[in-house]
Amino acid sequence: MIPNEVLEYSVKVTLKEYSDMEMILLKGHLVLEQILYQFISAHQLDSKRVDAMNLMFSKTLELAMAIDANSIKEKYPHLKEIKRIRNKISHELFFDDYHQDLKKWASTVLGYTPKTINSKRT
Repeated sequence: MIPNEVLEYSVKVTLKEYSDMEMILLKGHLVLEQILYQFISAHQLDSKRVDAMNLMFSKTLELAMAIDANSIKEKYPHLKEIKRIRNKISHELFFDDYHQDLKKWASTVLGYTPKTINSKRT
């Protein structure tokens, strides 16, 4: 399992420093990737060999699923969707409509649609 310190540090220190939604999404994606690495490491795989694979987010997620699908399967579609949104922001010069995609994703993760999406809390 993921140590609470990693998640708390990521949210309290890393993400709360930013107010730009794109930066929060990009940094949040990196946080999720680090959490997946921690998950993989917790299953006692040879971390040097895993690092040598130079896995991107998608392959890291697939490796985590292969290791322990029961722990990941509920979160899997949410992680795939946030990767898709992040990739559009990173690779499309004019992808300005990400706010709608991000709001839909956040509402799905939360299980309801908030009246406003506050980046500091959501």
